[in-house]
Amino acid sequence: MNSWPPEPSPDLPANLPHVARASLCARCRHVQFVESAKGSVFLLCGLAKSDPRFPKYPPQPLLACRGFVARP
Repeated sequence: MNSWPPEPSPDLPANLPHVARASLCARCRHVQFVESAKGSVFLLCGLAKSDPRFPKYPPQPLLACRGFVARP
C-alpha cells in the first residue's frame, strides 16, 4: 500500500516538495532538479529544450507524460 507523503528517497533532493515526489517527473531520466537561491527545488524537463510540446517546468504532480522514461 502506498503511503502519503511518499517516503524520502536518497536519489531525490531532500527539500523536494511532497507533491513533486509523487510526480512522474521525479522518476524520469529527463528531469533536472533546479534549486533556487532561497532553497526551493523545481523540476526542469530536459525534453523542453528540443521539443516545444513539453513544458519547461511542468505543473506538479504530473501523472501522465508521453516523454516519461524511468531513471535507471
